Amino acid sequence: MAALQSWRELTPKERERVQASGGTKLQKAEAAGVYVRSAGQYQGRVSEIDPPPLALFHWGEEAVLSQPCLAIVGTREASTYGLAAALSFAKFCAAQGVTIVSGGALGIDAAAHRGALEVGGATVAVLGTGIDKPYPAQHAPLLKQISKSGLVLSQFPLGTPSYPNNFLLRNRLIAATADAILVIEAPERSGAMSTATAAAELNRPVFVVPGNITNYRFKGSHALIREGASLVDSPAQIMEELGWGFADAEPAPPLDDPAAEALRQALLAEPLTAEAIAMKTGQSTEQVLTGLTLLELEGLVLRTATGYALKS
Repeated sequence: MAALQSWRELTPKERERVQASGGTKLQKAEAAGVYVRSAGQYQGRVSEIDPPPLALFHWGEEAVLSQPCLAIVGTREASTYGLAAALSFAKFCAAQGVTIVSGGALGIDAAAHRGALEVGGATVAVLGTGIDKPYPAQHAPLLKQISKSGLVLSQFPLGTPSYPNNFLLRNRLIAATADAILVIEAPERSGAMSTATAAAELNRPVFVVPGNITNYRFKGSHALIREGASLVDSPAQIMEELGWGFADAEPAPPLDDPAAEALRQALLAEPLTAEAIAMKTGQSTEQVLTGLTLLELEGLVLRTATGYALKS
């Protein structure tokens, strides 16, 4: 409480409110399994923010922050290609012991978190709300899952709802928490771009996955590349550049069913129609649709409004 009351960013009225609370809210937070750290109690990457956050609210395992950390950020309205890239990069890096950091939002953020969880890796969700106010609300189960093996983190007190300005501060914390930033599918004006800007100010390396030059969702991504960010098309490139050791991923074993394996070999990260897949494989459209449905149930295929794509 003494540390919070002396924080230099407080207005006189805010300081009075902190003093009047008498620590009640902090006690309630800790009773709920939430741990609070004042600015002087954390070190490492986050301490580089100036001014530092008033406090950090943790739900989960703080130890995951001591591992190498890669932030993966991008648009909420991600394409199948962007989602597949986020999932693939997150799975590869998390399997090598890298903690995946993102913002808990829809789209690229969710794909990055789920990629880490799928391989039993660690992930950190940095929120722009109180950690008891999941945003979006539908991600409450995801955040609970993250808290069991990773960390849910916020600089905002319990009960803080979604305010637009808070997400700029959240993006700065994402950048500070990570050793490097990977941008996947970012429009020109987006939260991912503000995270990349914060990363550059903190001298964090910025990596970018390129996309279709006609897709407006990659305009910001390509601008970052022109400005000096590193273009990457493989997670191994990030691991090598940062000096993080890694083992080559083993190729997926072929499926027992030759027809199903032929379908998987025909699929790409970009969606293909069932008719196009039928032409590539020589199977009938009916056979293709049946096979794709089975592969989708096994979690190997993504179905979108424009076709079917391989799930990395």
